[in-house]
Amino acid sequence: MTEEPEALASHVHRLSVLIGAGIAPISAWRHVAAAARPADPALAAVVRALDAGEPLGVALASVAREHGAGWRGLAAAWSVAAVSGAPLAPALAAFADAVRDRSAAQRDIAVALAGPRATARIVLALPLVAIGLALLAGSDLAASLCHPIGMASVIAGLALGVLARGWMRRMLRAAEPPPPTIGLDLDLLAVAAAGGGSPEAARTTVLHALAACGLAVPHRGAKGDDALARLVELSRASGAPLGALARAEAAEARSAERSRARRSAEELAVRLMLPLGVCVLPSFLLLGVVPMLVGLLSSTASGY
Repeated sequence: MTEEPEALASHVHRLSVLIGAGIAPISAWRHVAAAARPADPALAAVVRALDAGEPLGVALASVAREHGAGWRGLAAAWSVAAVSGAPLAPALAAFADAVRDRSAAQRDIAVALAGPRATARIVLALPLVAIGLALLAGSDLAASLCHPIGMASVIAGLALGVLARGWMRRMLRAAEPPPPTIGLDLDLLAVAAAGGGSPEAARTTVLHALAACGLAVPHRGAKGDDALARLVELSRASGAPLGALARAEAAEARSAERSRARRSAEELAVRLMLPLGVCVLPSFLLLGVVPMLVGLLSSTASGY
């Protein structure tokens, strides 16, 4: 089951406000679930688990496993705040901001890929257009198939069409957006750092929470190093706040993914011309033009 990132961010912001106002976390969850319009199944499931007597952390973790990466990220953030002793309301507000930032990055990437995807759909329809044009021109495709050249042309055209479809699908899959958890581990590190413990303890808390929620996605730096360990070392060496470093790094990771996606979409628009020239246009000719010529020649020959 998937979740709407904007709805999740709105729920979490409401939680942060209520908890910051002094309302107990369990009561805050019930208030947010009752105020949700439309009703949110995940919020309702958390409230049912609380009514059944489950601890809040356990209820949230069990519900999150069935409601997408955003909810699993929330469960991890809640766990990190509870273990590290970080103030819950600011941690939730920061998490909601991060959810909106990741959602905006995903939208930017989807928009960047929309053009190449539309191009691929139009291009892949060309062989079918060729068949339609041949029929409109009065070509007898059945007679063309009885001719060896016509049959070979149609078979080759269909084969090239299938090859082009597979080729383009592989190219589009290679340009798929990254998972919506990009930068999540860095956001959680900022939450853990707000608890006042050591940077090393904050990193350990984050890794444990990610693994417990099925989100073992430690962000890797440009050289493949562990960004969490690198930030811990930088904070130790410079004395800079680990939380500020982690939030800046998370924002940079999402910005880098936006840039990579735009660049990938621009390159994809050019690369799609390769299967167009190699497969689609020859398929168009073999399925539309050649059978029409074969039918015309056959009818001309039969008239003499």
